[in-house]
Amino acid sequence: MIAVRTLTVAVAGWLLLCQVLLLALLGQPPLLIAGAALVSIMVCAAMGRLGAWGDVAAVSPKAFGGLLAFAFAVFLLGGEGGLFYANTDWQVRYAVLNDLTTHPWPWAYDTGLGLTILRCPVGIYLFPALIGKLAGQTAGEFAMLAQNSIILASILALATPLFRSGRQRLITLALLTGFSGMDLLGAVFARANLLGHLEAWTGFQYTANLTLAFWVPQHALAGWLGAVLFLLWRAEKLPLHALLLVIPAIPLLSPLAVFGVVPFVAYAGIESLLKRRIIAADIALPAVTSLLAIPSLLYLSAGFGEVPAGAAPFVAIKYLAFYTVEVVPFLCILWLARGHWSVDRVTVLIAAALMLILPLFRVGESIDFMMRAGIAPVTIIAITVVAILQQRPSADAPYLGAARRIAMIVYIVGLAVPLGETARAVLLPASPPVRYGYYGVVPQGYVTYISAFDRLAALIRPAQPAIVAISEPSPCWNGPWPDAISPKFKLFGPHK
Repeated sequence: MIAVRTLTVAVAGWLLLCQVLLLALLGQPPLLIAGAALVSIMVCAAMGRLGAWGDVAAVSPKAFGGLLAFAFAVFLLGGEGGLFYANTDWQVRYAVLNDLTTHPWPWAYDTGLGLTILRCPVGIYLFPALIGKLAGQTAGEFAMLAQNSIILASILALATPLFRSGRQRLITLALLTGFSGMDLLGAVFARANLLGHLEAWTGFQYTANLTLAFWVPQHALAGWLGAVLFLLWRAEKLPLHALLLVIPAIPLLSPLAVFGVVPFVAYAGIESLLKRRIIAADIALPAVTSLLAIPSLLYLSAGFGEVPAGAAPFVAIKYLAFYTVEVVPFLCILWLARGHWSVDRVTVLIAAALMLILPLFRVGESIDFMMRAGIAPVTIIAITVVAILQQRPSADAPYLGAARRIAMIVYIVGLAVPLGETARAVLLPASPPVRYGYYGVVPQGYVTYISAFDRLAALIRPAQPAIVAISEPSPCWNGPWPDAISPKFKLFGPHK
C-alpha cells in the first residue's frame, strides 16, 4: 500500500523542486541552487520522520494506477497533448511554456520601450520546460500532461482515507467529477447561449471541477491540494507541520488559490495552539520552507502594484441572482443536514463564509480572485454535499431526506456544466499547436504575466540575462480555434 506519508512527501518534494528550478530560471549562483536543493531534500526527509503520522494507508499501487489513468484521461480530454479541443486559455499557457523552453535561462524581453520579464505562476511549467529543452517543444507539452496527471492522481489518492470503503470512494469520485452549481438555470434566466460556457452567465462564478481541470489546471491543483491536506489534518491523518510547510510553496502554482486555503490553515494552527498540540517541527519545518519560498514570493510580487486589486465592482441585481442560483441551494442543503456533515461545523462555516465574501474582492483580472480563491472552500462544500447524497435518512435526522432531495436536484441540474465542457472537447476541432511565445499571443503584454525588469527585487534579479528581441511572426497557430464561451458547433449550425 502507498501511505499518506509517502504521497505527501512526494508532492511536497515536487513543490520544493519548483522553488529550486525558479532559482535556475532567475540565473542565481549554482552554489545557491545546490544549497536550496539540499535543504529541500532535508526538509522532505524530516517531514516524513517527525510528527504523528501513524500508518495511514492511502491506496494500493493498482488503485493509484487507476487514479493516474483517470487523471490522464481528464487532462487529455481537456486539450493537453493536442488530441482534443483546448480552451483559449491554452493559447497563453502554451506560449509561456514555449518561451521557457526556447529562451536561455535567465532572459529578459527587449520591447523597444524597455526590458520586461516573464512574471507569472510558473510552477506548472518549469519541469516540462526542462524536458522541452532536452527533447523539443512537443515533448515539453506531453511532459506537462504527464506531470499534471501524476499530481492530480496523488491528490486523489491522498483523499481516499477520508472515505470509509472502496465503493464510497468510487461513488464520491464520480459525483465530484460531475459536481457543479445550477448554472443552467442562470443561463436560461439570463438568456445566454446554452451551447456555450454556461458558467459565464453572470459577472460572478464558482467553477465546476471539470471546468477547472480543462481551463486552469495550475489553479485547480493548488486549491484541491490545500483542501485535501487540511481535511486530512482535520481527520487526524496528517501532522500539522505537513499541512503548514506546503503552503509557502503553493503560490508558485497559484497565488490566488492560496487565499482560499489560508483561512483553513489558520484555523488548524489556532486550534492546535489552543489545545497545546504544537511541537517543534510544526514551527521549524514551515519556517524553513518559508525561507526557501522567499525568491518565489518576491518574483510573484514584482510589479504587483500595477495589478488591479481592491473592492470588486458589481451590479447588485447580478450579485443577488448569482447567490440565489449558485450559493443559496447549497446553504439550504447544509442547514437541513446539520449534524450529519462529513466534516466538522467550523470547517463548513469557514467554507460557507468564504463563498459569501470572496466576490466582494478583486485581485487580477475580472473575477479571477473569487474563482481561484474559491476552489478550496467550494471543494470542501462539494465533498460535504456529496457525502449527504450518500447518507440514508434516519429517525435522528428528520430533515436529512429533504437535504438529499435538494442536493439531488442541484446535482442533476449542475451536470449540464461538465457535460457541456465534455461536449465541446469532443465536438470542437482539436486546437492547433502554439509555436510562438507570449508576446506573439499577447502583443502588448499584460501586468498579470509581465513585469518591468527593474521592478524585480534586486535580491533575485538576474545579473546578466539574455536579451531576447520580440519578433513573433503571425499567425501564432494555423487553423481554427473556436471560442468556448460562445462556440459555433457545425453540428447545430450557426447561432448568435
